[in-house]
Amino acid sequence: MDTYVVKSNNYSLWLLSASSLFFSASYNILLPVLPSYLIHIGGKSYLGLIILLFTIAALLSRPLSGKLSDLRAGKYAIYIGLFVTIFVNILYPWIDFVLGFLILRFIHGFSTGFAPTGYTFFIKNNFFNRGRAISIQTAFYSAGMAFGPMFSSLIHVHLGINYVFLFGALLGVVAILMVIPLKEENKQKIATIKVSKSILDMCIWKQSLIMFWIYLGFGILLISSSIQANKLGFDNKGIFFVFFSISTIFIRLLFKNKIEGLPLNKLLLYATLMLVFASLLFSLWENKTAFVIASLFYGASMGIFIPVLNLWSLNENSGEDGKALSTLYIFMELGIGLGSLLIGKLIIEHQSAFVYIFLVYGIISSILPILLKKDIG
Repeated sequence: MDTYVVKSNNYSLWLLSASSLFFSASYNILLPVLPSYLIHIGGKSYLGLIILLFTIAALLSRPLSGKLSDLRAGKYAIYIGLFVTIFVNILYPWIDFVLGFLILRFIHGFSTGFAPTGYTFFIKNNFFNRGRAISIQTAFYSAGMAFGPMFSSLIHVHLGINYVFLFGALLGVVAILMVIPLKEENKQKIATIKVSKSILDMCIWKQSLIMFWIYLGFGILLISSSIQANKLGFDNKGIFFVFFSISTIFIRLLFKNKIEGLPLNKLLLYATLMLVFASLLFSLWENKTAFVIASLFYGASMGIFIPVLNLWSLNENSGEDGKALSTLYIFMELGIGLGSLLIGKLIIEHQSAFVYIFLVYGIISSILPILLKKDIG
């Protein structure tokens, strides 16, 4: 028998959002300890593969998660992502050789290929004010990205690295327990959607290009921000992520009731202006104050871009919401991969390149409004 949830049910929204927070924390809690763990088991020369293999798997699984959501429902994609993160986190302590570790990192990437698509797809079919719901859910997801690494070092110091992995698995279990009570509306209707064989939804090419571009910058910062922070004299090399996370969470909660009400092109214009300003601050003023302000504006920019691009993709696509979301996230993964692996490597080898790269990035970002000339719903 098909089950339904009352649309705009706050209890369901908070459960879904909390689940996404715990899921996000379940894999981000590992990031501070994985490099040292890989070195410990003799894989120092493979450090670059920690992010690469994870990203490739996420990229490959996005089309699968989109089709699954269109054919069955969003909860199926969420369950797969959560089961993968639990399974892999439990296995990490038992795999103490390099090849096994790299295989696990690849498998772990499937978790982010499935769960985020499922979370957004669930919102599409279960809440009237989707803009508000997406803003809140993505704010919680971002909080998980910040809180996971914050507790990682504490657990590592007092209990040992194996407990970091086990806590990651426990967070995944809690995330599943929060999803189980949720009832997804009209699964029979979802199942009757005719799903095409194509992998990408070309109707959202504008959204995809913008997503690629903003995550290209994030990929660059993922690798280079700690180097720049150290160069500027910060004791905390992760200072960018601290202020980025605070800002992106704040802006999403601030705009949670305005995403549906304001024109999306106007919101995207605000986000673009903040992105350009942040990039120019990174490049033109090399001091601690400028770096912190740039981090705040970059986080605020992403805090608007992500929910708006998700909503825009749900409003205007070929009719297959799951495919549209997976297309959007494929371009996100491509942006992160290119930014962190290619441009990030350049900055590691030539630290002065950080300034010039963000100067060019800011200038090119200023032309994004060209894609927004036509009014969008």
